[in-house]
This record gives sequence, C-alpha cells and structure tokens, in this order.
Amino acid sequence: MTNRQGSVSGGIGEAAGNEIGAGRVLNGVFKETLRSIDNAQRILTYSIDEGPGPLAEDVRNYIGKVAVRPSDGGGGAFVEWTSSWEENDEAVHDFCHPIYVALLDDMKASLE
Repeated sequence: MTNRQGSVSGGIGEAAGNEIGAGRVLNGVFKETLRSIDNAQRILTYSIDEGPGPLAEDVRNYIGKVAVRPSDGGGGAFVEWTSSWEENDEAVHDFCHPIYVALLDDMKASLE
C-alpha cells in the first residue's frame, strides 16, 4: 500500500493485519504493532517499537491512538489522533506533529 506521504510495507510477524499484535513497517523506518482495536467504537491503538530520530533515542512506551467519530455536520467523520510516551521530550513532539498533519491531510485529500 502506498500514498503520497510514504509507504507501508506488508505485515511483519505472525498476526494478520487486523489482529492484535500485527506489525507493519511505515516508510521503511517506523516499526509499529497494533495493540488494540474496537470496531464498534472505531478506535485503535498501536505502539511504535522502533523509529528514527528522537523516537530511537528519547522515547519509551510510545502509544498512538486513532479514533473516528461521526462529524457534527452529519456528512463526514472526525478523526482524532493522539499519542503518549515516556521521556516527554519536546523534540519528539516537533518530530511527530508534522508527520501526523501530513498523514491526516493525505487521508482527507483521498476522501474528497
């Protein structure tokens, strides 16, 4: 699977892509693991187990959460993407924030 912002390699590990424990590699450098998925609530969490820059050096227990909810206007969806980690270093925020913005912009553009 590819998009304008980068690429996602096939799954790694033994779990299928939609099963807890499924792994993937994003842009050849971010190794992620699916930690939970709630289809009814439309929420998933994942960990970044390996990554570049400050993620490699300054972060432990990185957990991302993506929640999709109906928009107040009724005709779309609201996507909330949050993350938390130990060693709350501003460099990690500065590194991750533009990545989230780019990915969410790409998602929006693909749906328009």
